[in-house]
Amino acid sequence: MKEISIKCNTKGEVEIDCNAKADGVSIALVDEKHVPVAKYHFDSTKIENIERISYTANNYKAYFDITPTVIFENIPSKV
Repeated sequence: MKEISIKCNTKGEVEIDCNAKADGVSIALVDEKHVPVAKYHFDSTKIENIERISYTANNYKAYFDITPTVIFENIPSKV
């Protein structure tokens, strides 16, 4: 599975290459110290027909234009 990191408080696109389409992709949302605060997994069937995934991220969560297969988020209690 291809692993990609995106930074908190950013927006952009993640390119999906042939390897990611075959094996899936894992995206980690990382803070300024490169510590993962959330992880998102997209299995190969979700991304086999797309070229990129758009995202917008805040301090603790990322929003994607497609729904991740698996979501791991550590959301603070007072948001």
